[in-house]
Amino acid sequence: MFKTILILYKVEPMTDHIQNIIEDIRNKSIALHQQLLDEREKNGAFQSELQLLTESIELQKQEENKLLEEIVLLREELETTKSQVVENSHPSGKKDEEIDELVKEIEHCISQLKK
Repeated sequence: MFKTILILYKVEPMTDHIQNIIEDIRNKSIALHQQLLDEREKNGAFQSELQLLTESIELQKQEENKLLEEIVLLREELETTKSQVVENSHPSGKKDEEIDELVKEIEHCISQLKK
């Protein structure tokens, strides 16, 4: 009978110890669950921010493409303008030659009149 009492004495403190361990596990489980919920909330916020940034990047790319197209158009316009300037400068050169010839003719006529 003494052994039975001794065993009961040892079992009861062990049960309290097990209950404490179970309670600790339960508290840790609740804390971990709350941390999981918090992390999911943060993850959702990061996903929203990522979506906004991705959309912003897409808008920037579209703007960049528009600007690149505008640059191409402006370069074409510049080349057209340059070619027009070059074309206009050549007739001016011909006019200068014609003026020089007329001046020579006038000088020749004046020299003939002086004789």
